[in-house]
Amino acid sequence: MKSLLLTGVGLLAFTFGSSAWGGVKPPEPPPLEKPKPPPAQIASSEGMPPLPYPAVFQKRQEKKNPPQPPVLLTKIATEDAEDWARTPNDLKGLLQWMSQEMKVNFSSNIKHFNEISPDAQRNPILYRSGYKPFKLTREEVRTLREYLLNGGTLIFNSLVGNPDFYRSAREAAREILPENTLYRVRMDHPVFHSFYEIDKVTFRPRMVRDGVAPDPYPWMDGVDLDNRTAIFISRWDIALGWEANQYESWGYVDADARKIGANLVSYITAMRDAGRSVGKSVELVNADKKTAGKFRVGQIIHDGPWKTRAAAFPMLLNQFHTATGTPVSFELRDVSLTDASVFEMPFLYMTGTTDFTLTEQEIAALRRFLNNGGVLLVEAGEGRQTFDAAFRQQIAKVLPGKTLAALPSGHEIFTKPLNAATVKARPALAVRRSNQIELAPEMFGIELNGTLSVIYTPNDLSAGWERALAPYALGYESKDATALGVNVLYYAVTH
Repeated sequence: MKSLLLTGVGLLAFTFGSSAWGGVKPPEPPPLEKPKPPPAQIASSEGMPPLPYPAVFQKRQEKKNPPQPPVLLTKIATEDAEDWARTPNDLKGLLQWMSQEMKVNFSSNIKHFNEISPDAQRNPILYRSGYKPFKLTREEVRTLREYLLNGGTLIFNSLVGNPDFYRSAREAAREILPENTLYRVRMDHPVFHSFYEIDKVTFRPRMVRDGVAPDPYPWMDGVDLDNRTAIFISRWDIALGWEANQYESWGYVDADARKIGANLVSYITAMRDAGRSVGKSVELVNADKKTAGKFRVGQIIHDGPWKTRAAAFPMLLNQFHTATGTPVSFELRDVSLTDASVFEMPFLYMTGTTDFTLTEQEIAALRRFLNNGGVLLVEAGEGRQTFDAAFRQQIAKVLPGKTLAALPSGHEIFTKPLNAATVKARPALAVRRSNQIELAPEMFGIELNGTLSVIYTPNDLSAGWERALAPYALGYESKDATALGVNVLYYAVTH
């Protein structure tokens, strides 16, 4: 079922699929002869201003040209036209196809790095395609970082599937956002369901003949900023498909390349305002700098994207303090499970948007924390299925023989101190539930020594805590998500 999402720049549809790609990341393709790029063409002039002709004023009866559609995609040009301009009609071909198939109209242009503004409103999506290895300058890294933090999105495309460009793009992503995890985007990510339902894909004959494809799924790497993916890296070529170029390469057939492109545009435009939230506009400061006697919380660091909404938990702590009067420390400390400081806090919080793995040392430390009376709250960020499956697998290793059990409807977590026995679903979750808006919250737990030590929900809560725009979050509305969070904290304090 599709539901419509009206963005600031067009009408887009999105759906949510049930497929989820997980498991160990496939290996790099075997060392084969790299595909050569298509023959060089005249450097693209797409988006370049025309030569200055004398101004000619229109007569009243002359028909005016229709207004130019808003510029959405900007292709990054470098000094090496042999690299970036081999597919001069890629963006033009994609946007023309989207205009026909999706009835949305955008335009594109071309800019050199020194023309790119860090203001994302001027160039909402930056697109860099090529087949040669490259290295960003310090100034380019600085500009792109500022641009992404301002809400922009960067797409890298490995032209003809060249592994040299792919490796350079991954290194560039690490340089731009070194503090954030670079990971392969799983099939439960909304980018594969934002307009078209994309599951298995078809590769070009050359790629099949070379035996390069590790699996039948699209390969997109990503780096997230809070709740949105800000950098996308396409391992296999999409540009040739966008311009319907039949040159042999390691990439997708035209139909799948265009669907991937359309979904990228749909996801990015839907998420343009999702980075804003009430939580990010509120600065919570501890009036008393001392932490002694205050309720303190640590957020678990793991090997997946683990910090999805930095402002969410401090907002929840503020609401908890308001509802109960409990002194709290608004400083949410990021902790590694192997760090001794874990045992200085009574409460740990964990979230993520894809699968992850705990080491044997981390498993042992978390087991010790729980057996010593600590409480762990876990939510699947955005309601992602791959995180849900990974957490269930990991907690079974932490507490062997224990099972996550659904909390009964009369459990005090649903009633004290706030009533959360019935909650309202966000639009994305309502679509999943046959348009059911009011429902019973899903909460699971594991008891140790007669009290809940592990409290888990497979649905998103943090978007509600942060009061954020989150079009793809499978979770609960802000009031109900906050009530559930407050009740969990109250349970932890009183037990």
